[in-house]
Amino acid sequence: MQLIVEQGTHATTLKAVGERAGYSRGLASSRFGSKDALFGQLVLHFNTSWTQELANKVGTRGGVQACLAALCAVEDFLSSHSKYMQAMYILWFESISTHNDVRDHLAAYHEIYRGDVAHWVEEGIASGEIDAAVDAECYAFGFCSFIFGTIYQWLVAPSNVDLPKQFEAFRRLTLKTFTID
Repeated sequence: MQLIVEQGTHATTLKAVGERAGYSRGLASSRFGSKDALFGQLVLHFNTSWTQELANKVGTRGGVQACLAALCAVEDFLSSHSKYMQAMYILWFESISTHNDVRDHLAAYHEIYRGDVAHWVEEGIASGEIDAAVDAECYAFGFCSFIFGTIYQWLVAPSNVDLPKQFEAFRRLTLKTFTID
């Protein structure tokens, strides 16, 4: 992950991964077979860690509270796992052009993430907590776009992005969006 943050995915080689890990140059090649396979494993590992973090923060909440807890989970994960998040999002953003396995995993995860958020909104609508005029799928798309777009801007110019301010503003916007008139 450090190599991805330092050099990007294109310049990261299995040889360099093996050397950075303190092993032989060929160990990473032997273990993973290809750079795409290594990157695929990193994505799977990240998603497992993220899924656990999200489950810990959201728990059994639904509706508004689940959406707000998920936003807090992302913000907390960004601050406590900054280098990890940098590596994964660089990998994800660069995968759009060349790493088919990673792109396929990412597309599937995006669908799951949007589905989770839409489900929480639908729960909130069903319970009367969220305005029935809210389109759950559209909100989920916007929610994920906020997260991915914010992280992209943070990667490009971290000193220009006030993460706590942006997350707080999106929480307020979420509450306003969900308010029943």
